[in-house]
Amino acid sequence: MQKVETVSLGELQIHPLVSGVMNNTLYAPIQFSMKHDGQKTPIVVVKREIGYLIIDGVLRYNAAVELGNIETLECKILDISDEQVLDTRIVHNQKSKVHTIEVCRNIEHILGLIGTEQGKRNDLLGNKNLDDEKEFGVAGQDRFEKACILSGLQFSARTLRKLMAVHDYEKDDNSLGLIDGINSGKYKIDGAHKLMKSLIDKQSKKARRKQIVIDRVTSNVWFELFEQSATDLSNLKHLKPKFAMFSPPYWKMRKYRNQGEIMYGQEPSLQQYLDNSKKIIKELVNVMDENGVVVIVIGEAYKGGYKSITSRYELMLLDCGLDILGVCEWVKLNPTPAVPKYFFRPANEKIFVCKIKGAEISFNPKMKPTKDGKSSVKKCHTAIDGAERYFVEDDETIISNVITTAAFNHSEYKIYDPNFKHDAPCPMEIYDIMVSSYTMPGDTCIDIHCGSGQGLEVFARNGCNAIGVDIDPESIEFCEKRMRMVLGQECEVELQTAA
Repeated sequence: MQKVETVSLGELQIHPLVSGVMNNTLYAPIQFSMKHDGQKTPIVVVKREIGYLIIDGVLRYNAAVELGNIETLECKILDISDEQVLDTRIVHNQKSKVHTIEVCRNIEHILGLIGTEQGKRNDLLGNKNLDDEKEFGVAGQDRFEKACILSGLQFSARTLRKLMAVHDYEKDDNSLGLIDGINSGKYKIDGAHKLMKSLIDKQSKKARRKQIVIDRVTSNVWFELFEQSATDLSNLKHLKPKFAMFSPPYWKMRKYRNQGEIMYGQEPSLQQYLDNSKKIIKELVNVMDENGVVVIVIGEAYKGGYKSITSRYELMLLDCGLDILGVCEWVKLNPTPAVPKYFFRPANEKIFVCKIKGAEISFNPKMKPTKDGKSSVKKCHTAIDGAERYFVEDDETIISNVITTAAFNHSEYKIYDPNFKHDAPCPMEIYDIMVSSYTMPGDTCIDIHCGSGQGLEVFARNGCNAIGVDIDPESIEFCEKRMRMVLGQECEVELQTAA
């Protein structure tokens, strides 16, 4: 039998058996709720000759005593023997662990978020400025602190804000299972919040890349062609290209037609070749935009023994006002059949990616699908203190600096004129990787050895204006035909021949 009565504090005391098993202390959340909302749940007691002995509700009793302004408490009186006291207390204290989702929903109620539209929720939670640790939105820090106390949460208002940000985010995208991870103890709240921010950042960059692709398709572009040597580019300075990519004649590899007096690529010595290359690069740097990127594709020469051409070319670039961002290894699936003496068949070339010194550049790297093909949390190296560490793997990742393609395919340019011949055009795929990664729609790009126009077409198809330079009149004539066909007869074009 049980009944509820109002009992004065003076008649209440803790049952001796209960005192022996519990930590008789104060609990801030109970004090807070008792002070502001009063008693909501009766405490459980048994009646004895010495008064009412508390079985369950000791913390509420202690809070009432501590507050000093509460004279009575509602008590549920049980008719049980002392032998049943501890068993009864255990039953009354049986509680399942509250799932973190339920905790968050309770917090939503306390903060007044139930039924609130998303924009207002963001204002209340401060979700528009998640990086500001002092930002608590319209709700304010006091309400977050109150929510912590009322919910019995053993962490700060700032941590609660992070928890609620994760909870709010997972209403639309719970692919990472962050709230479940917090609930199971896999993630700390701060760690889950960082994972969420990492995913948001990746999604934002992905959306930006998609928008750039759309802008490339809709961008109106023009092209200009210059029949001249690349040793003097002063007449192009007003164009200020922001991106340059080219593959120069390789030393002693092929004899190109109509190369003028210097016969670039056929110099008697490697040093002369490097000197001419340096002159050309300096000319290019002088006409580039101050935030320009320069990409050069160049191969090694093995005739007469290994010459370290690419290594020496790389050092030369540093003397020309360029910072080297990195070097890509281009591996060809169908390398030259020629095999050097005492060495393997060469199948690689270098791609030097540089920028003008001090340049601020755009980088929207070429991506590829990850193995799983979806965003997920992966475990990384364990921290020094032994804690588990995690990171967000997106559904796509940046390609490596090792690029594998066919050497070149003549059909890429022969569809425009089957009678035109170029000995070694760089594959359009190589151009596309670099152009899509380092340009924005509307940028002006230049190829100072444009040859068959591989780069020019890629520039245009990526929404960029194209400038082509070549000393060979046949190449310039072909590039004009190609670009008119690519862009249509009504495109803006200017063909200039050096005097």
